[in-house]
Amino acid sequence: MTKLRSWFLPVVVWIALVGILVGWFSLSAKGGSPPWLVSLIVSWLPFLVLVGVWLWFSRRNGRASSGASWVDLFEQQVVETQRTNALLERIAVAIEKPPAG
Repeated sequence: MTKLRSWFLPVVVWIALVGILVGWFSLSAKGGSPPWLVSLIVSWLPFLVLVGVWLWFSRRNGRASSGASWVDLFEQQVVETQRTNALLERIAVAIEKPPAG
């Protein structure tokens, strides 16, 4: 139920804004060119919406499915890579040594 409420207000605002813009354009079409404010909104609104949706997805997906942040996962990956490198160096040193005997 929370998700429905979180989407309700932006959808209503979007529908109202589109309705206002359509009304303005239909009224301004009779008189010539649209006012500069309407032109500005119509030209910049898709870009601003795109940036807003991108930011929303970025913040929403800031955590992995495990609940850890991406930074924590990268730090864990670095630690694991260092551990693997240390083990590989031990193997390389063991191979380089001639067998005693």
